[in-house]
Amino acid sequence: MIEIDKILMNKIIAILPIYLDTKGNSTKIIFENKEDMFIYYRTIRVLKSIAGYFTLDLRKVRNEYGKIIESKNMVPIPLTKRDILIPMKTRKPISKNDGSIGYFNLKYIEDILKKDEEIYIKLITGKEIKVLNSERTIIKHINDGKLVKQSYKEKFDSHVKEEDLSYNTPATKKDIALLIRELVDIKKRL
Repeated sequence: MIEIDKILMNKIIAILPIYLDTKGNSTKIIFENKEDMFIYYRTIRVLKSIAGYFTLDLRKVRNEYGKIIESKNMVPIPLTKRDILIPMKTRKPISKNDGSIGYFNLKYIEDILKKDEEIYIKLITGKEIKVLNSERTIIKHINDGKLVKQSYKEKFDSHVKEEDLSYNTPATKKDIALLIRELVDIKKRL
């Protein structure tokens, strides 16, 4: 079972498919301020669990944002207004159901590096991760991610508008009870 709460307590930089000698097809999650985590499930399953936490239907997200970027495949996935996962090919699969696509959080991508004939994504943490896409394709995926981010932000902002509330009225017992409940919920998450 995937423990999503432990994963999402940290800032995700990348979700990568890897092969582990003892476990086989697995997933590596790179965090901003924590050691990398290895999960012994396929990357797509981990991604679906994370999307489920954010109440996202990956099929619908890919369909909606695929129309915006005019592509059915390799569609960036918006988790929040600030966290957009960009798909990149990071390995060659060994067998039929092995995934080759890793996901990079757009806000952590610093640069694209070309060393000899290999291309790396440089993250703001200093890590460099080899990708199997061409430089041109990587730039396209990053630009698609920026487009999805802008579209998601516009959509989110249009749905979430603050009502014109009167802030000069005193708080009721109900207001205070709701505030206490939210604080307790936040404390439990920490």
